[in-house]
Amino acid sequence: MAEALVGLGVAANVLQFITAGYQLLDRVIEFQSKTKDVPAVFKEIRIQLPLIIETCKKLSEDDHPLDTTTFLEVVRGCFEHVQHLDTLLSKMIPEDQDSRAVRTWKAIGSVRLEKKLMECQNVLETYKTALILHLSRRGPATSQSRNQDPAHALSSQRDTCYSYPSSQVSQFIGQEDLLDKVDKTLLPPSIDSRRANVAVLLGMGGQGKTALALEYCRRAHSKAHFKSILWVDAASSATVAQSFENLADHLTKRQRPFKDLEACLEFVKGTIETWAAPWLVVFDNFDQPSKVPNIMRFVPNACNGAVLVTSRHADSGALGTVFEMESMKEDDSINLLLHRTHDSPTFQNVEGARLVVRSLGLLPLAIDQAGAYIRSRRIPFSVFLDHFENRRAKILQHTPDLWDYRRKMDDQQNEISLSVFTTWELSFQQVAKDEEQRTSVGHFMTLLGFFHNLDIQEDMFKAYHRHSSPAPSWMEMFTTDAEWDLYNYQDAVVSLSQLSLLQHARSGDHHAACAISLHPLIRDWTQYRLLPADRRAYTTEAMFVIRAYITQNEAEIEKWTFQTTREVLANIDSCVENYTRFCPTHSHAPPDDIRDCLIKFGLFYTQHGRYQNGEDLLQRVLATDIMSFGSEHVKTYETNLHITDVYLRLGRYHDVEELLQAILPRVEELSTTIRGRVFYNLGKASYKQGEYQKALDYYRSALQNQETFLVQGHPELLNTYQAMANVYRGIGRNDDAITLYSIILDSYRELHGESHPDIFSTMDCLGNCYRNLAKFDEANDLYRTALNGNEKHLGSDHPKTLINKVNLAITGMHRYQYKEAEELFTAVLAVMETRLGLNHPETLRASMYLASLYLSQGHYEQACTSLSQVLEGRLKRLEIDSNYTLYTLERLLSALWLHGRIGEADVLATRMLQLQRKDPGLGNPYSEEEVAMLKQDLPYTAVEIIFSRSLELRRVNLAWTHNDIVDVSRSLALVYTAQNRTQEAENMLRRVFEAYQTRCGPRHTLTLKAKQELWDMREKGTIASIPETNVQSAGVNPVTALLEET
Repeated sequence: MAEALVGLGVAANVLQFITAGYQLLDRVIEFQSKTKDVPAVFKEIRIQLPLIIETCKKLSEDDHPLDTTTFLEVVRGCFEHVQHLDTLLSKMIPEDQDSRAVRTWKAIGSVRLEKKLMECQNVLETYKTALILHLSRRGPATSQSRNQDPAHALSSQRDTCYSYPSSQVSQFIGQEDLLDKVDKTLLPPSIDSRRANVAVLLGMGGQGKTALALEYCRRAHSKAHFKSILWVDAASSATVAQSFENLADHLTKRQRPFKDLEACLEFVKGTIETWAAPWLVVFDNFDQPSKVPNIMRFVPNACNGAVLVTSRHADSGALGTVFEMESMKEDDSINLLLHRTHDSPTFQNVEGARLVVRSLGLLPLAIDQAGAYIRSRRIPFSVFLDHFENRRAKILQHTPDLWDYRRKMDDQQNEISLSVFTTWELSFQQVAKDEEQRTSVGHFMTLLGFFHNLDIQEDMFKAYHRHSSPAPSWMEMFTTDAEWDLYNYQDAVVSLSQLSLLQHARSGDHHAACAISLHPLIRDWTQYRLLPADRRAYTTEAMFVIRAYITQNEAEIEKWTFQTTREVLANIDSCVENYTRFCPTHSHAPPDDIRDCLIKFGLFYTQHGRYQNGEDLLQRVLATDIMSFGSEHVKTYETNLHITDVYLRLGRYHDVEELLQAILPRVEELSTTIRGRVFYNLGKASYKQGEYQKALDYYRSALQNQETFLVQGHPELLNTYQAMANVYRGIGRNDDAITLYSIILDSYRELHGESHPDIFSTMDCLGNCYRNLAKFDEANDLYRTALNGNEKHLGSDHPKTLINKVNLAITGMHRYQYKEAEELFTAVLAVMETRLGLNHPETLRASMYLASLYLSQGHYEQACTSLSQVLEGRLKRLEIDSNYTLYTLERLLSALWLHGRIGEADVLATRMLQLQRKDPGLGNPYSEEEVAMLKQDLPYTAVEIIFSRSLELRRVNLAWTHNDIVDVSRSLALVYTAQNRTQEAENMLRRVFEAYQTRCGPRHTLTLKAKQELWDMREKGTIASIPETNVQSAGVNPVTALLEET
């Protein structure tokens, strides 16, 4: 045949080669269809041979060939090698008529002949390169005909083919960092590697993966980074097939039919592999790897290209470099929303948009939907937030008629509009393989949506499984032989995580424990896809899960880290919110299980400083108790008792007494446990109001009840002992209090070790004792140890931690560390005013000491203003003769006096004494000594009485060198000086000097100052360092106005 070929013309040579080539292709295709394990060389032949044939056809049709002789040599070589390949194939491919022995011999020989096939294929590859070179060098005369040719991909168009969807958004916003990272991964194309660079955009539905991929294609196209960009819908095998058919049509101008999908695929891949210029293939929506197995077989086998994949499934990360989609930046989200609504970026619009995008979790698709909703209804952002709160499901399912986000579903021809709800539903349909497992995993996924969306812990479900009898059937997937299996639980979590419906991370010390998080809108979707009755069922089940978790850990709750406590509080918040929204029928008579959950949640709120939330929840329970059982039922009494726990922390001591006094007549009908708590809470209310003897009596009654059922050393007993020690400290028995605190500390350490909130609470109380004794260094050490522990276990904003910080600041002030103390006071008050309220007793206490600090530094105006506000708050909560009210009044009078506003101080003191006298419950408000003072008819007697009372009360429980006693002694000396009672003033100043000398030493600044004031009094009868006084009132004090109203 070789001799015959020499004499033929170009056309005949080409025709004979094409005929032989197609015959060879038919044999290869038939062999591949009958054999599973086909050598790779056959696949290469099937790809390369059609390209050589098409190129030869085009060159033979050229009117201006460059070199006919060279072209004929190439065609001859191609024909000879096709013949040689055909001969080799005859020796390898079994025929139908072959015997068994022949077939076996051919199979054995094929291994030896495969090397020869590869050599022959490599020669063909060389011929193909030469032909392409001829084709690329054809003159301009044939350019028009070439553009009409099916093989235009091989022409001088420089391997250019752009086939990707038009951008779905008119202006892409944000994600610049991610686009840059993808660009650096895909460019430049890999030279040394045999495979293309691959980047994977991984994330849940609605995060904008497809939009980002399209934007990358648009930019890469405009910058000519890739000469060809091809787009494949990888949602299923059917969509992949359709995409490759479209690409083949694009490459051939629909002028070449293909026998089957495989032929079409091989043509597209083979065409791309011949391109010398960089190319990019995008596989979009690769969300179900099981539907498109071995997706990399669709990637051309060339190193001058790149692949970009978008997927929700975590397994796709194995394909290349993974970039996990994150929420948009807030500013980008705002710009996106304003762009969708066509609103100008005014300050009002920007701030309104900020609230909207935050409510949508910065999710691009949800922001687009919200923008379409806002624009269609022409509503402002503030109104949209009301819509979103009341019809969230409607908004998150809303898509306009003209909507950019559309997608084909499997084999369906028509596209559907995608909302955030539909895109997640698509993922949810992939859960599990069999119906039983799908039901269980689906139940689990749905239940997750009824907790807080961050850090949902495995231990919650483990506790629920343990405390449920019987355990719910859906939880069997978490067990092995009816026992909880950590790894089975993790399998379920990972299966949902792979679908990007949730995220999980390692939690705790165990290497397999994991914490679950959901996007807030996925949480909404899991709820609103249910019928109302199902929402109620999942709401109550979530409440039971949290109750089981708290119940199982009740003995360890105080040891929890702040992070764990915060997670549980967040889950309780979600449960209460869901209960309010989805279970309105329970508002009149909730089932016992639900009532128990609400009480437990209310007490947990109270225990961890969420007092208002605790009261609101317990008041709801009380209202239903009264309706269901009546006001004198035991259950109603118990709920009232729980409410008094909140009132004690809120400083509502009169309300505590009112509620519990109503229970006292029937207290013997209550259980021993309840009786003990009634007496304890009454004792605490009395102590907080300075009624120390009443408090001791109630505490003794509480102990009497507790000791009947509690063993010695029980935490409840220790708590009562500590309350009694607080009373001892209040009445000046500091040594007894220290002894009792030390015993309590030892007992707590035996129970809990060295790190427990009860221990830190006792340390704080012990520090108070040392502060009373003016042992400020010892107190400071105790406060700091307690503060470190409280911050670790309770958090920096917990009320106990805040009180701890206040005590530390007070000690710093007494140690004359004014700057540090003021900074700490200011920081703590900023939190207290928000968390506890302006008029909470602890807030008022901190404010009073900060004002005292101002007073010590000579900032009299600030001190007067702050102390006036504190006194106003005290009078709203406490009796007018309360010790705390007296201390505040004494500090305010001192500030006014030192500020030169003596007349105002005198008016205020007089009014306060008058109000006490008018109170019929106080009896005679004056002692015999005070009556004697009044009879002397000296000026400023009212101020003197207030100062004298404060001094006597402070002497009860404070050391004589304590700063508070020194301060009031000095204030009293000023009054004596104004009354011309020089000797009494000198006596007071001598005590001040001796106190400073004892505490600070003879050379300390304060000691020297006190010494100078004592000398001035002896020599001049006055105190030179005190500013000139103004007997006239400097204005109406706000407290005076309050007293007049009273």
